[in-house]
Amino acid sequence: MEENDVSLPKATLTKMVKELLPHDMRCAAECMDMLMDCCTEFIQLLSSEANELAMGDNKSTITPEHVVRALTQLGFEEWADDVRSSHEQFKAEAKQAPKLANRKTKAEIEGLTEDEQIEMQRRLFAAARARSMNVDALAEANVQAAYGAMQQQHLQGDPAAAAAAAAAAAAGGQYLQHEEMHDDEQ
Repeated sequence: MEENDVSLPKATLTKMVKELLPHDMRCAAECMDMLMDCCTEFIQLLSSEANELAMGDNKSTITPEHVVRALTQLGFEEWADDVRSSHEQFKAEAKQAPKLANRKTKAEIEGLTEDEQIEMQRRLFAAARARSMNVDALAEANVQAAYGAMQQQHLQGDPAAAAAAAAAAAAGGQYLQHEEMHDDEQ
């Protein structure tokens, strides 16, 4: 097959073949390539025949009925009933599937205009920013408190407590430096 030719997804075909073969049998790579070529050729033949039938009916779109008639004309009439039932099953499932195009957002359900939605988004971002600033201010206060505790423990002559307070202050300082760098990047 040439590079510009269309073909089926190889992984899908490989999975189908594996499911159909006995569990102790494998399919050689050359065989998979040949199956891929045969399947692609069959689909092209079927679609070409269905296209001719559609054109004969003065239609610009191939319908499922054109495909079923093409199967029959090509000598695959034993597959026609299976194709019809698969199509009916597909239509039934499609009717039951939720219609994404008809879904509405909460804002649309509440009847908000686009300007009101934009204003709501602006307020939500501002609230998130304020919460973020509060976290940063709290972290800075904790670092200052840990640094103060370190100094006090050092003055009282407790080196272990001073070291623990220094570690807390250093960790808090690293957090603040990280946050500052992150803010600078934005």
